[in-house]
Amino acid sequence: MEETRALSDLELAVARAFQLRGKSRLNRTEFTFALAYELKWFTPEESKEVLEAALKQGVLKETGDRLVPAFNVKGVVVPPDFKPGKDILEEKSLFDRTLDLLVSAGIDRVAALELIGQKQKEYGGLVTPEAAALIIAREKKLNVEPYIDEAYKEIIQEKK
Repeated sequence: MEETRALSDLELAVARAFQLRGKSRLNRTEFTFALAYELKWFTPEESKEVLEAALKQGVLKETGDRLVPAFNVKGVVVPPDFKPGKDILEEKSLFDRTLDLLVSAGIDRVAALELIGQKQKEYGGLVTPEAAALIIAREKKLNVEPYIDEAYKEIIQEKK
């Protein structure tokens, strides 16, 4: 089943950089050059921060010395007047990103928070809010893969 949801500004920025270059794989220099010099959206340093944020949030994957989008950029329509805000450089918590995932799938933010609370109760309080959000997202057939490793690490750290 294909995932249909609104894309984040970070995903739109990544898609545009790859579309501009016409490639399915870019090295780090090509990616940051596209954002800083061709699109003129960020400074070179900010472009590196966007790259790191995209890797951390699972929007990009690094295979050897190549960056690969974690989604199909060919089918993405980036509005002609699109320009990402500097807020994509701000690091969001795992909880905020999982909540954003649910909201991007069309679930009202308040309703998503209520669902997360209900899911935690369903599991007797044994799951974190992040884990509950990921369970809900998975039930809704959303792609949770970019969040799994980080959620696991957070759970392990909480046990210590």
